[in-house]
Amino acid sequence: MLRILIAGEGGQGVQALGQILNSAAHRQGLKTFYIPNYGVEQRGGISLAFVQISESPIPYPKFKKADFLVLLCERAIPRVKSFVTKKTKILNGIGFVGKPEEHNLSPKTFNMLILGILSGFLPLQRENLLKAMAERFKGKSKKLLSDNKKAFVVGRGLGLNLPRWAKKIKPISIKDHRKWPPKISENEKVKVTIHPQYCKSCGICIERCPTKALHFSQEITGIYGIPITEVDISKCIGCGLCERVCPDTAVEVKKKK
Repeated sequence: MLRILIAGEGGQGVQALGQILNSAAHRQGLKTFYIPNYGVEQRGGISLAFVQISESPIPYPKFKKADFLVLLCERAIPRVKSFVTKKTKILNGIGFVGKPEEHNLSPKTFNMLILGILSGFLPLQRENLLKAMAERFKGKSKKLLSDNKKAFVVGRGLGLNLPRWAKKIKPISIKDHRKWPPKISENEKVKVTIHPQYCKSCGICIERCPTKALHFSQEITGIYGIPITEVDISKCIGCGLCERVCPDTAVEVKKKK
C-alpha cells in the first residue's frame, strides 16, 4: 500500500493532483482513496490531499504516516511534519517553482510538472495518468490540456535526472515578505517596482509579458508565502502591460525621461 500526502496552498492545484492520481489508479484496477483537506480559503490557505493506492482493500480513507510527501510550499511544513517518518520519501517541489516558464509553459501547469516528476516513482502507467489528466480537464480548452501534458512530460524528464529520493524537507530559502521593502529594478530607460505585500503569485503578469522579462523569485515571497514576481530588467521594454493586468496593484512601471 502507498500512502501519498500532497501539501501546498490553495491555487497550486493540490486537489487536481490528488484527483488525477486517484483516477489513474482506478483505471489501472487498483484500490484507491482520495481525501481532500483544506480551509475556507479558495486561494492562499493550506491545502492537503491524502491519496492511498493499494492492490488489496484499504481499511480506512485517511492515514497518520505518509510513504510519500509531495511538498509544494514552505508554509505547509508545520501541517505535515507529524506525517513524516524516517522512511517517508519527500519530493521537494518548491525547488521546481518557475520551471514551467523555463519551458515556455504557463506557471499554472506547475502541478502537472510535479505530477510528471512523481510519476516515475509510482506504480502507475503513464497512459493512465494522461487519460486521468484529460478527464480532469474535460470541457476546458485544448490548449490548456496540451500545456498540462507538456508540463507532465517535462516533469517526467526532470524526474529521471533526480537522485533516488534525496530526503530533504527543508526547501529553498524563502524570505518572509514582511521583512522586505518594495523590490526595485531599473536601468537608464525604465524603473519597475514590485510590492511583495500585495503580490499573490497569480502569474498573470508573467504570462502576458511580451519579452519574457518576468519570472518567479527564488528568494522573496508574497502575501500568501509563495514566490513573488521579479523582473529581468535587461529584457524589460517598459510597455507597462504587467502593471495593467495585475489584479492587486503589485507592479509599477515608470519610463524615465
